[in-house]
Amino acid sequence: MSNHLQQSYLESRVLTAPSHSLHLMLIEGAIRFGRQAEAALHSGDVDAADEPLMRTLDIVGEMLVGVREMKTDLNLQIASLYLYLFRLVGEAKVNDDLAKITEVLALLEIERETWQLVRERLGNAPLPPSATAPRKPISATPRPTVAPNFGNTSPISSPGLSLEA
Repeated sequence: MSNHLQQSYLESRVLTAPSHSLHLMLIEGAIRFGRQAEAALHSGDVDAADEPLMRTLDIVGEMLVGVREMKTDLNLQIASLYLYLFRLVGEAKVNDDLAKITEVLALLEIERETWQLVRERLGNAPLPPSATAPRKPISATPRPTVAPNFGNTSPISSPGLSLEA
């Protein structure tokens, strides 16, 4: 398939896809670029890892922005995970750290499985109105975030860290 046809196909997919499918595309893109970076770091080619790490960082940043819009408990928990992934990718880039990008990829694989299930359940239907309707803001009182420890001692959220832009 020519590059022009591939670009047209991708544009068509993006323009017609429901939000949950778009989110899955972001996750798959982050995994694809993360794997490229992982392979480059594994072979010791830190220069070749730079671009895919930046692309992974950009995509995870977009995922974070996407869940910050609604202030539901679930979105805040997902945002905490994405913020953690964003930090790990940033650390992998700054330190050429293979272990960090490998951890990111393991978590993204779990996230992909979750969103694949969502897509299977909803198909091409948009999210139900209850999932996209504006909600009243959550209490401003901060609550500690409990997250699984995947071999990293750094917390997913820290006091004073805000997801507000």
